[in-house]
Amino acid sequence: MSMARRLSLVLCSLLVSSGVASADLTTRALATVDDSGGSGATPTLLSWAGTIQPTSLPDLLQQAVRLSPTLQSARIDIEIAEARIQQTWARRDWLVSGDAQGSWTQSGLVAGIATGSSRRFSATAGISRMISTGGTIGVQIGSNYSKSDAGVFKSEYWNDTIALQVTQPLLRNRGSFMYNANEARARLSRDATVLARRLAALQTVQSIVSAYWDLVLAQRQVEITDASLMLARERLRITEIGASGGKVAPAEIPAVQQIIATREEDVLGQELAVLDRSIALRRAVGMPIGANELGLRVATELDTQDQGWTLDSLLDRAYAASPELAQLAKQDQSATIDIEVTENGLLPQLDLALSFGPTGTDGNVGTAALNTVKFSELAGSGSLTFTQALGHEDVRGRSRELRAGREKLRVNATDIRAQIAQALARAVAQIELAKRRVVLSQRAIDLANENIRIETDRFNLGKSTNFDVLNRLEEQRQAELRKAQALIDWHKAETAVLMLTGDLLPTFGITVD
Repeated sequence: MSMARRLSLVLCSLLVSSGVASADLTTRALATVDDSGGSGATPTLLSWAGTIQPTSLPDLLQQAVRLSPTLQSARIDIEIAEARIQQTWARRDWLVSGDAQGSWTQSGLVAGIATGSSRRFSATAGISRMISTGGTIGVQIGSNYSKSDAGVFKSEYWNDTIALQVTQPLLRNRGSFMYNANEARARLSRDATVLARRLAALQTVQSIVSAYWDLVLAQRQVEITDASLMLARERLRITEIGASGGKVAPAEIPAVQQIIATREEDVLGQELAVLDRSIALRRAVGMPIGANELGLRVATELDTQDQGWTLDSLLDRAYAASPELAQLAKQDQSATIDIEVTENGLLPQLDLALSFGPTGTDGNVGTAALNTVKFSELAGSGSLTFTQALGHEDVRGRSRELRAGREKLRVNATDIRAQIAQALARAVAQIELAKRRVVLSQRAIDLANENIRIETDRFNLGKSTNFDVLNRLEEQRQAELRKAQALIDWHKAETAVLMLTGDLLPTFGITVD
């Protein structure tokens, strides 16, 4: 029978003989040993913290998606970006306008009596909208009434008009590009916000997974040290039996008691680490933190598989999946639009305005309106307006600034690619290192078990001391702790690779709208 098997049997028998009912070593009541070797039930730090809530990584991640303030804030940012797109649709609105004016005058007072008067009233109503060429098109209806009385000269007439009006920039601000520029910028901004939410989700999940593995490690450390404490207590029992039979010197007992006291202190410190990692994980997920809501318990399986990742096969995937690079690409496109819109301002302002439609005039309001709809008279007008600033230094300076900003974005993209390559290389190297550490630490565990057997035999022959045996037990504990740490580092490095390649969310079944 191997030494590891024998140690497992000893551990099981000790659990039965000491009346320990719970198999969860991280939540059991810690038995403290006094100087005489007796034990008393003292609550552990985890027991003091209240009910230990069992959970799993998938459950934690699903809660985080629902509760994380970062993801909720990112979702709101997307809603804001969508609202800004909607604001640009105002260019498609139909604008209804109306205007009414009136005037009345009296003139030529003789002996306080007016010899002349005039009245003028006008009303217009219209509807218009922008068109994709950058101009506007609309229809305007107007009616004017004029009456004057200047002695023998009297006049009264109504004038009604219906006009189709078109304005069109011929140089500056012309074309569908200028018409759609604001919406295009808003959509690029929305896309960048969506990418920011994806990045926030990746970072949130990575932080939670990392905090989860920290908790697993803390629990595993408690289990390893607790198992070592049980072996030390078993060592104390055997030593006390040998001392009572005269086969072992009583001076061997204090050395074992000292180790037991040290191990109990180690367990207490490691339980504090478990509690601290539990609180940190609660904070990362967004779970409540309060009385009876502190401790968490998760599974402590640390097995992992070699994915066979190589740096060459991962780099292109990481570049393609990077939200940061995609955001910079969107910003580059938005900067290009800004440059083109700004440089459009270098063109002269040349605007064409046309108006054409029927008109009707008569002294009777009904007749004037009838003449209008009969197209008895037609009226048209047009204008061409030209303006040009000499120099355009403001536009040139703005264009220069925007081009420099776009160049800075491209420099940042190059730097981000280098950062991704560096992070990916480090993660892959950490995986390779962790694999070798696991192999070496397992070898150290196997050798420690063999040395424990040899040292125990030497002790039984009187050629060794309890101090030597306990040192071998400590070597075994340290090897197991190193293996646990190596496995945790392996898992964390894999998480980093999954994040960089964009596979982290699908791996855990998380989708981000």
